[in-house]
Parts: sequence; C-alpha cells; structure tokens
Amino acid sequence: MISELIEGSWIDSEHADLVKARIITSVFDDHRVDVYVPDEVTNETPVLVMHDGKNLFWPEYSTMGNTWGVISVVQQLPVRPVVVGVWIKDEPDVPMIRLFELTPQDVIEADPSIWTNMLVAANAGEGIPIGNEYHRMIVQEIVPAVAVEIGLEFDRKRTALCGSSMGGLTSIYAAALYPEFYGTVLSLSTHWAYWDRKIIPDLLSLLSRDPRARIWIDRGTEELDAMYEGLHEEAADYLRDNGWQEGHELQANVYPGTNHSEPVWQDRLPEILKWWLSELQA
Repeated sequence: MISELIEGSWIDSEHADLVKARIITSVFDDHRVDVYVPDEVTNETPVLVMHDGKNLFWPEYSTMGNTWGVISVVQQLPVRPVVVGVWIKDEPDVPMIRLFELTPQDVIEADPSIWTNMLVAANAGEGIPIGNEYHRMIVQEIVPAVAVEIGLEFDRKRTALCGSSMGGLTSIYAAALYPEFYGTVLSLSTHWAYWDRKIIPDLLSLLSRDPRARIWIDRGTEELDAMYEGLHEEAADYLRDNGWQEGHELQANVYPGTNHSEPVWQDRLPEILKWWLSELQA
C-alpha cells in the first residue's frame, strides 16, 4: 500500500488486487493523483485521464466500496494506455467540493440561475464553481509531469478524458476549454442538469468544431440515470445537428436495466475504451 504522499515526487506501489500493476502517486495542489503505468510505454502510448481517482483503483478508498476495476479492464486491451486518476481536492471542510470542481464554470457564470438551481437541487449550501482551475491544473501541470516521469510524448489524438455523472459533464466541458489537448471525451451517465435543461445547449455550444473531439455519452434507465431520459437524447441530437457523425465521432448509447454505479461503469468500460482506441489502430 501507499504509506506516504510527497509533494512534487512520485511513489511506486504494488497492490495485490491490481495484478501487481505499477502505480505511481503524487499530489498536486491537494489533489492526489494515481497513475497506472502499463508494462510497456513508448512515445505513442495513449493517455487516459479520469476523474474521481479514489474510485478507480482502491476499494478501501472508494466512495461506495466499489471501483471501476480499471486495471483489470485495461490489462485485457491489446493497447494499454497510461491511466491518470485525479482525485477531487482534499478539503474536508467543504463537503461539496466535488460539485464546485466539476461544474462547467463558464456556463454557470454566463447564467447564474443554473448555479442557483444546482445548489438547491444538490442541497449544497453556498459556494462558487472552480472548474477552470481544476482543468488548468490537469492540462498544464499533471499530464506534463506524468509525461516527463514516464517518457511520453503528448499527442491530442492519443489523449482522452473520462468520467461519470458530474465527471462526465465536466469531461465535455474540458474538451471545450482545451480543444487542442483532448481528442476524445468518454462521458458515462452524463449528469445533464434535469433541473435546468438549458445547460445542454449552453455547454455543447462551447465545443470546438475544428478540431472536433470524438464524444461518447451514455445513460442507464434505473435510479438516478432514469432522470436523464430525454436529456441524453436532446444532447445527442444537438451534437448530430452540429456535425458530429454517428459512429466514428459520436456514440450516444442507452443501457436498459442499468443504474448509476461503479460496477455498471466497469461493465461498460471495455466497450468504451475499445471505441476510443479503435481510432488509434485504424
């Protein structure tokens, strides 16, 4: 297990549940970052950045005791990416810090009513969105540091961003903020704001058309995911109407009988990652 985290340096760790995968860990501005490093790394190894890092690898740290099973999924792929798992900021005095970090800040600031409604819906009290700084840190600090540490050369086409729920929403936002950085967005159970559907066109209109990111969005049909019915379809229609080609550039899938949980996202992950990597193997 990891026994210590040191600012600005990396610690290697092995964990029996991770099939003795190599994990290197560091901290950036109170954000722990766990990086899965495949056995073979070249200048062309793909990079997958993922939100909610505590739920990716470590059952003992995960929110609900379940993980995405990222290592077992990735190690079955013909091409294994580096996986950069970014934890939410460690700020115990702010219980809703995840909401503040993952909210699409520019959208909220352009229409404060969306934020007001979001705080009420989430029973979050008061706070301000800080998503821009979160994404700046990933693009300008974390990924460059990983690239130096393990000997990668950055390439937009080989770089994807992945998250679920609010992590899925903010992944789309990041592609709008940094169109030259992310070539693919993988957004699972995207948390479209059912209390204010205006967020859909307000967010998607920010996306670059050139270059255009490949986008995966999906939803289940049970529990919280059932509330995305109609919103998911509206987002997919918006993207199609604005030039995203179904299949190669856009996947908008519905998984009947599935809910909003890590085991469900783990089950989908092989299909999703293969879709992303298919572009690199073409």
